Amino acid sequence: MINLVTTEKGNYHMKLESKRGIRVAAAVAVGALSLGTLSACAPSADSNVFTVWWYEKDTAMATTWAAALDAFKTAHPDVTVKFELKTWDQIQKSGNAILDSDKAPDLAEWNKGNATAGSASQAGLLTNLDKYAKEYGWDTMLPQSVLAYGEYTDGIMGSGSLYGVPTYGEYASWFYNVDAFKAAGIDAPPTTQAELEADLATLKAAGQTQCIGAKEYQNVHLAYGLALSQADQKFVNNFQAFAGPVDWTKEWTYAANTISDWIAKGYFDPNASGIGADDAVAAFQAGKCPLIYGGTWLDEGMQKNSVSFEWNKFLMPGGLSVGSAGNLLVIPERSKHKDWAAEFINMILSPEYQNMLGNNGGLPLLADEAALTNPLTVKTYAQFKKILDNDALGMYPDWPVPGYFDIQLAAGQKLFSDGDAAAYVKTLQDFYDQNKP
Repeated sequence: MINLVTTEKGNYHMKLESKRGIRVAAAVAVGALSLGTLSACAPSADSNVFTVWWYEKDTAMATTWAAALDAFKTAHPDVTVKFELKTWDQIQKSGNAILDSDKAPDLAEWNKGNATAGSASQAGLLTNLDKYAKEYGWDTMLPQSVLAYGEYTDGIMGSGSLYGVPTYGEYASWFYNVDAFKAAGIDAPPTTQAELEADLATLKAAGQTQCIGAKEYQNVHLAYGLALSQADQKFVNNFQAFAGPVDWTKEWTYAANTISDWIAKGYFDPNASGIGADDAVAAFQAGKCPLIYGGTWLDEGMQKNSVSFEWNKFLMPGGLSVGSAGNLLVIPERSKHKDWAAEFINMILSPEYQNMLGNNGGLPLLADEAALTNPLTVKTYAQFKKILDNDALGMYPDWPVPGYFDIQLAAGQKLFSDGDAAAYVKTLQDFYDQNKP
């Protein structure tokens, strides 16, 4: 299952449980979980009631989807649209149970991942969307690295038939202080790892080092970002979906060696292993260091905190980028109005609502870049579009096996303390090998 784990002051990282126990978990969920918190009036087979659920609240997605639902009502005046706001926790705890009842909605937002959408698809509770994907062209308009979050085979995310459709995204990249770069004589952000190394050396010579909260999640994302810089989708499939063996002497070893080398060269604060993520972000926002590696969850803070310098983003140079598509819109198998549900999903993917999502401050998948006017989205979407155009989403590093984030976090903090790259890789490999299905 995907868990949003809150760190201090609201930062998030994502975790995915493995497929172990999916069949058992699905059966238990269907048979034992209470439906009381998800009660709804079930439409009859000939009803014109279209029931829609989502758990977005006060977000760009919620605003955009509500506008689309109003437009749907106008286009279908004979349809009674019944919307119900749920919570992420309700879906996580009782999702499969409600899908297997006569109270299932016609359309719902659903948590992506093996133990959520994966288990529901495996139990036959979600509609196979391959027909609609071809009819509306979703299978060609969305990159494969986006479709992968809605595709499942035997409950495992990443390939197979489409059971859910992502409509927004998130990613990690470098945030940089444009003014500080120019002051150090750097006129443009790096586009290769060699240029990144040269820029870090230039900044160090000017007395500046990157911000990083290596005590917390930032060490995990930076390591995986460096690993993905040397990777392709075959590596992602092998590492995340167990499609083949992982060669630990390549991508992960490169990442560990690079961090160890940067430590030796003084490209980090010498006390980085003891610095928290929030403190590192605050230091960057205060202009105390010239760049930081972070995710789109930092975007809003950059805007709200009104930093006093010009800032922008650049992707980690190389192959792939840390990130994913968002949670899914699904059509339950018990839906009485699957065609209406598919029509609504297609509306959300249309340029009108993708552009609206972006201008509401969200991160769309299919926006017209020229139509975006929100200053924050203009910055963040430009980089995301490069990722999508290159089919380069690489997921998150702790997804393959349960408990992996804590292992990666501790190993990363130790790496920042002692620089022992070989020990770091061995720790990650041993835990992965012992816990993979």
